[in-house]
Amino acid sequence: MNSNLKPSFLRGAKLAVLVIAAPALLSSCKDGGYGSEKEVEAAGGSCPEGFGWAEGLQGYLNAAATMPTAMNATADDCLFNQWSWEAFVWANAPIDGTPRFLTWKVPDDLLTSTSDVPRTSLLRLDAHMKPLHMGANAPSQDGAIVEADGSMLIGPNGYPVYASSHMTSNYFDTVKRNLIATGAYQNNPNQDDYFSVGDAIVKATWYRLAAGEAPPAGAYTTQAEVPVLQNNCNGANCAVVPSGKYETVTVALVGMHVVGYVENHPEFVWATFEHKLNAPTFPDNSFVFDASQSNPNNFTFYKAGTPYSSQALLVETNNNPATVSFDAAKGTFSPITQVVQMNQTGGDTQPNGPANITAINTASQGAAKNFPNNSPLPNYNLIGTAWFKPNTYVTTNANWANLNQTNAVGAISLMNSTAETFLQSVQGQQGKNCFECHSATSFSYNGIQPKPLTPRRVAISHMVAMGSPYEVPNTLPVKAGGTAPTAKAMPKK
Repeated sequence: MNSNLKPSFLRGAKLAVLVIAAPALLSSCKDGGYGSEKEVEAAGGSCPEGFGWAEGLQGYLNAAATMPTAMNATADDCLFNQWSWEAFVWANAPIDGTPRFLTWKVPDDLLTSTSDVPRTSLLRLDAHMKPLHMGANAPSQDGAIVEADGSMLIGPNGYPVYASSHMTSNYFDTVKRNLIATGAYQNNPNQDDYFSVGDAIVKATWYRLAAGEAPPAGAYTTQAEVPVLQNNCNGANCAVVPSGKYETVTVALVGMHVVGYVENHPEFVWATFEHKLNAPTFPDNSFVFDASQSNPNNFTFYKAGTPYSSQALLVETNNNPATVSFDAAKGTFSPITQVVQMNQTGGDTQPNGPANITAINTASQGAAKNFPNNSPLPNYNLIGTAWFKPNTYVTTNANWANLNQTNAVGAISLMNSTAETFLQSVQGQQGKNCFECHSATSFSYNGIQPKPLTPRRVAISHMVAMGSPYEVPNTLPVKAGGTAPTAKAMPKK
């Protein structure tokens, strides 16, 4: 725990613990499958660690609280997952009614000409979009609707799931000093200019609600500006591009990566959370595609009775020719995506790892029920946490530049079903995790990027590619449909 909130001796100590009983399920919804008594008991009473640990979470709601950073080099799996909940509460603490992470810097702030549309105080969900003045034929980099593999999660109402990124101030300053677009990454005299303990980035996913639609039960909701999209066609080939106009909609928080630099772990500790009702979940490494199986319940991104077949679930949308249709008049896509969470605790390989995560979720959600103002946090599950061995992502380690997903510890198959929907690891394909894309060689691939750049530790953050050709080329081929956008939108400046 942060030393200002809990005695420092609790970090790393193996003490008698208090495990809070599982919170009652919301009467209007059905849980995604976490928190069974058998799993909690399997933790052997040793996790969470620290007597009354979960009650201390409320301290991270304080406006003056800082991200927990204490992590002993010998810390176990339980302590990393406890950190994840601490950081999650801290990042979501309501500061004057606004979650803390929504007060941080966003990728648009890195570039002075990202958009010629005046910003308001609302959340804007186009953080990775190319400058509009580049012209209608410029490649769309709207990472807000397209995932890392180029596919898109389409919600049951036809709207895409959006994403946003939010950086603490020192994280932001470090990125700005090393932007590829300005030549700073290539020419910085200090090629190991890097982040510091306490830096963090949050990546959130948002489900756009249709007019009059109720949000997923218990989810945090807010108003946001989303781009009005349009077709950009060249003959039979069409892609979705932003029109330069925005509309204000209601969005619900359905997923979140919380990524923080703690002591002994410069690679950052990577944690991911999901709303409880996102999708059916499966014990780690147990999911198989089977058309004879299905779930009888409805979830936000799964329709009851949908077969667990490869033809019905997680169908990638970046195919060429396009498999997705876009109706510009409605701003919606089809077909909708049916989702499962294949590894409900991220494929955690540590002793009692899945049981530890379940016990921590149970204790944390129980404590969060007592947070003020009917906090939405009890309605989110920690999926898992991934990290490297301590003090290995340092230049004194001869192998630092080669560390990747194969070196992950903890949840080695960590994926969020709303952010990496199509990259999840099915049974027999373990080992795909955050470090597969985030490493020192993020911009060093031959044949994929304009010119391989020198590996640097700061390349673990894709934010340094903002505004450059090294951004993930998130284009989405679509079938043409509909007419010009009719939604009320903000005029250009």
